[in-house]
Amino acid sequence: MSEPVPGQGDRQSRRRGGRHWVVAAVGMPALLAWGLLVVRLNGRYVECVTEHGPTSTDMIDGVAGPCYSITMRAVVVYLGFLAALVATVVVGVVLGVVDGRRRCRFAYARWVCVVVVGLTGTLALAAYALAYGLGRLLPAHRPPRHRPQPSDVALQQGWIEAIRLHQRLARGEPPPTVVALGFIGPGVVYLDAPFTYSRFYGTTVTYGQSSTFAVGSPMFVTGSVVGDMIGNSVARSRAASLAQPQWREFTYARVVVTPTTTWCSLGGRWLAFDHDAAMEYTIDGPNCVLTFAEVEPLRLSGPSAWHHAVMFAYARYGPAQWQDAPFLHPLREAARSLATPNPRFPQQNREHV
Repeated sequence: MSEPVPGQGDRQSRRRGGRHWVVAAVGMPALLAWGLLVVRLNGRYVECVTEHGPTSTDMIDGVAGPCYSITMRAVVVYLGFLAALVATVVVGVVLGVVDGRRRCRFAYARWVCVVVVGLTGTLALAAYALAYGLGRLLPAHRPPRHRPQPSDVALQQGWIEAIRLHQRLARGEPPPTVVALGFIGPGVVYLDAPFTYSRFYGTTVTYGQSSTFAVGSPMFVTGSVVGDMIGNSVARSRAASLAQPQWREFTYARVVVTPTTTWCSLGGRWLAFDHDAAMEYTIDGPNCVLTFAEVEPLRLSGPSAWHHAVMFAYARYGPAQWQDAPFLHPLREAARSLATPNPRFPQQNREHV
């Protein structure tokens, strides 16, 4: 069974790579314009020296020659252009080797960008092309294998167990019961598992305001007043953020599910959440949320969330209608796909059913 857990799949968007080539195509004309500025300043420098002589570029007795300012501007612009040119060549070499080793297409097949870079930065494109060929000759880059984290393995195992439970109940078999040691509440126990417990509500947050009595110059007094205003504004904004409705009381809880109630043990205190009192039930990945009319919503997070969803639906709607619960749609589809015979892999069909 390799059905991914809803909400835990690969969410990386498949976008076309090589966005740095778009940046290069936009930036290279600016580098070309910079080079033209260097040529123009060099022409003005030559004209000025020809007119006023070689000593016109010097600083004599604290007095600058007529060509001194032009010389300084030309030097600064030239050095900046040279540094930018060297940087583009170095970047081209690095990217060429990396793309070649990864066996990517040349310039990620962004041919319009290649033409623009070739016209405005021929040296950078040549450096990339040579380094790309060198990278193709080197051993291919092999990304490290992804090692699943223990939490991912636990979530996947919980999803698989929920599918098996769904299949068992769908065949008309009674729900399995467990022995919950230490729990002597009414009814049989369908689930006894650890969850992360939290509640959703707003609260009232108090904060203190500062008021400084400043004596001194008008600038000092004004600075103190402005500082107090900024500090009070930050404290007020933080208090308003903390007071907004949000998930609170995060803690680990032992959760026991019976035919009528979900019990949560918090520090030796048992809280009962009747299934019939729930107004809404939602689940997203490892989080199941029960909403009530008179008390704060309850969220239980953990690998057994989908197991809890199946047992809640079975207890709330009964053996005849539990499969129609809308929040079980992903689990229902996964169970149906695994139950459908695959003529190409009969051995896997026998293992899954």
